[in-house]
Amino acid sequence: MKPEKPKLLGFKQIYYNLDKILFLFFLTFLLIEFVWLPLNSWLAGLLLRQSGYLFLSYNNIFAIIKGSPLISLGLLILVIINLLVAYFQMGLLLTGARHLLYHEKRTLLEYSHKVFGQSFMIMKEITIPKMTFIFFYVMMLFPFIRKILKIYYLNKIVIPKFVVSYVEERYWLVGIIVILLSLIMFYVSVRLMFAIPQLLFEKKTVRQAVSYSIEKTRRQNWFYTWNLLWIVIKTYLFFFLLLVPVILSQTLMDVLTQRESLVLGIINYVLIRNFHYMVLTYFLIKFVSLLTGEGLEIIPRRKKDHWMRWGVLGCACIIFSIEGYVYLEAPVAHKPLVISHRGVSNKNGVQNTVQSLEKTAQLEPDFVETDVQETKDGQFVMMHDANIWDLTGVNASSQDLTLEELTKLDISENGYHSKVTSFDEYLKRANELHQKLLIEIKTSKKDKPDMMKRFLEKYGETLKQNGHQIQSLDYHIIDQVQSIVPEIPAYFILPYNSIFPRTNATGYTMEYSTLDENFVNKLWNTDQKLYVWTINSSDSFDKSIHLGVDGMITDNIELVQELVTIAQEDPEYTDLLLKRALEFFNF
Repeated sequence: MKPEKPKLLGFKQIYYNLDKILFLFFLTFLLIEFVWLPLNSWLAGLLLRQSGYLFLSYNNIFAIIKGSPLISLGLLILVIINLLVAYFQMGLLLTGARHLLYHEKRTLLEYSHKVFGQSFMIMKEITIPKMTFIFFYVMMLFPFIRKILKIYYLNKIVIPKFVVSYVEERYWLVGIIVILLSLIMFYVSVRLMFAIPQLLFEKKTVRQAVSYSIEKTRRQNWFYTWNLLWIVIKTYLFFFLLLVPVILSQTLMDVLTQRESLVLGIINYVLIRNFHYMVLTYFLIKFVSLLTGEGLEIIPRRKKDHWMRWGVLGCACIIFSIEGYVYLEAPVAHKPLVISHRGVSNKNGVQNTVQSLEKTAQLEPDFVETDVQETKDGQFVMMHDANIWDLTGVNASSQDLTLEELTKLDISENGYHSKVTSFDEYLKRANELHQKLLIEIKTSKKDKPDMMKRFLEKYGETLKQNGHQIQSLDYHIIDQVQSIVPEIPAYFILPYNSIFPRTNATGYTMEYSTLDENFVNKLWNTDQKLYVWTINSSDSFDKSIHLGVDGMITDNIELVQELVTIAQEDPEYTDLLLKRALEFFNF
């Protein structure tokens, strides 16, 4: 049987249905953002407090499971509920697109009632195999769906950027493997895509749905592969064709006064947001049309339908304009601290050494982030890695050697050579240079029990007088700092954004790629601050500054300082609009 060609989808068809899809997206957004997310956060925090812990991290999760099995079960149930919400959100949007394909006259309320009604029916038919298959499809096989539809809980499942960067730097073969796997996954996604409507709309089992899809694509695999790929390509083309005149007009306006440029920037932001939803509508309808074989037609509308459509669009534009003003003006409102990562900038020396500190201090960062570990004889040395092999060629940890043995070792990095530096020497030179430090205390099972107490007794007063700060992955360190020398700001490092912590830390140091507005909004209700790492590109800078972070840890001070200056003194609204537009499609 020869497959049907997908029907053409025009601008007028999208326009006539834009009110419904906008309303559906807004309603879904409001329910997730203002109802479920706050409730979910409150429940997670309540459960965590019952366990006696103030935070959830990799270094205490097993202790929580072992010490509070019932609380752990409650957290697991909450995770399952979140997955059900994500499943419902995805089913709702796909159902909404399918109902647009029905050739019936429906008011906005009738449409919404039908879509929500069928979506709840889908939830009644849910099974673990069905949910597993759908999540596997949108997470692994065809992640374009979760990215473009902004499925919150599925988009939260990310590999932190620092892990990706670490692997890419050391294992070039991984990149090739990832490309090959992506091609294989796309091929499999085509073979299995017709299982989705069978599962959601036809009440088939996973085995029946998969068999149906494989059989349907058996002889027309390249036809369906091309059509699916062409839908994705046209989705991007559609968006960028609409985007070009907006960006060009903003470019011309940016040469005029900032006020005029800002006004047009807000108007263009509203246009971009509407274009974004038009493109979402396009993708949803084309994708569901390909899966179901149904096309979208122009059905005669009543006069009041136009008023309803413009009412929805008008409300959307008001919300978008407020959002656009906040977005475009945010860089001017808050200047973040610039912090050197490991005491270097742009590979100007060996990390955590006096030689690189002297060079980096000339760039005038607000802080220099450093790493300190205890030695075998209870002294303190500048070292980041748990094993010092990469820098010294010696297979040992800092705790295995005395300070004298360590400071005799040669270290090499970035084409520079030096000796391992003691913390005493580093701190003394920083004070002479009037350079403030953000000191990360690295802990190990080999540390002596009173390690932090001795550290603070020896250095606490000096750190306080010179405005230095402390951070650590180990909350016991933060607790001791606040107990012994509470005047020293102490930041708790959280590699991943999960349950919002309720600690007494001065603030948090977070990996930027896992952060979101929900975490920052909660932080605004406290007196705590937020540092992010590692900001080495304009993209990571843009995300961080628009989240309103208090400090950026970077390997390239000059770049971040330049970006801060531009954001503060000469914001280019064209760049901001373009970057925001690209964010919508995860570029």
